[in-house]
Amino acid sequence: MPFIECHIKQGLTRERREQLLREIIEVTHDAIGSDPKIINVIIHEHPAGNISVSSRIDGARYGGEAGTPSGAEPA
Repeated sequence: MPFIECHIKQGLTRERREQLLREIIEVTHDAIGSDPKIINVIIHEHPAGNISVSSRIDGARYGGEAGTPSGAEPA
């Protein structure tokens, strides 16, 4: 029974999160043949200011306040 965790920045719409879940399930099924009914996926959303990429706090990349990327959609 596959269990997949996905850590992403906050800001995806509900529709985009659902699309991401469907695609992760599909790719996992295609890759290892597991029945989609037993593939478990959890999405953890984090404020941009709580993510560091290559030693940089991610929120700073967006020219806004850490944790508020420009163009982010409300949850």
